[in-house]
Amino acid sequence: MTKDRAALDEMVKVSGARSVPVITACNEVMVGFDKTRLEQMLSCIKQRTEV
Repeated sequence: MTKDRAALDEMVKVSGARSVPVITACNEVMVGFDKTRLEQMLSCIKQRTEV
């Protein structure tokens, strides 16, 4: 059961899935956990952000 129905609806809309985690970055959607892909997504974010 979810405590935040709006958040669940948004997650399903973005990912098409009802499983977690759902991570979005750099126009990518990752459902589940994949360390390599997460590192690639974080690298993409770092490249787009000026520090």
